[in-house]
Order: sequence, then C-alpha cells, then structure tokens
Amino acid sequence: MRAVKGESGFTITELLISVVIIAIGVVGFASAVGLASTELWMGGRDTEVSLLLIEHAEKLKATPYDSVQTDSTTSGPYTLKWEVQGGNPKRVVLSATIPLKEAGATADTVVIYVPR
Repeated sequence: MRAVKGESGFTITELLISVVIIAIGVVGFASAVGLASTELWMGGRDTEVSLLLIEHAEKLKATPYDSVQTDSTTSGPYTLKWEVQGGNPKRVVLSATIPLKEAGATADTVVIYVPR
C-alpha cells in the first residue's frame, strides 16, 4: 500500500511486532509477581515459626529446672517437640514441624540451655 501524501502511521507488521513485545513483557511481569507472592508467604510463615520457637524457648527457660521434660505440643498448623538432654545446664533441642502444601513437611530447630 502506498502512503497517502501527508499521512503517516504504523503498518500492520509494526503493530504486530510491538504487540508481541508487550505481551512478552506482561507475561514476565506476571511470573515475577507470582514468584514474589510465594516468597512473601514463605517468609511470613518462617517468621511466624521463628517467633513461636523463641516464645516457647523463653517459656522453657522460665520453667523450674527439675520440671523441664521432653514433650510436644501443637500450635495452629505447627507441631512443637522438644528433647531434653541431661547435664547442668540442660540442653533442650526444640523443633517446629511445618506442614507443606505438597507432600511432606519441613522443620526448624533451636537449641537452648536451661541453667539450674
């Protein structure tokens, strides 16, 4: 086609190429948003578990020395277990099991010492 004198514009080819480039950018952006959303959720979950472990560790430290025993409890979707190893001070291995959406679970562990 010939351009009419005094008129300018884009050809259909230029328009299609620019639409493809924009579409690739939008798909990349959407992927990045999805990944960022997942990472934020995981970070929030990890923070929640860390605070839960710290809170429970402080409770164990405040418990009288002779009352600190191996046990477990559940807090929301998390299972807290602690194993007391003898000695002075007592060594306590405190772990939180985190269920995953996929099959299985993961755990976060803290080691504290309870003095006499």
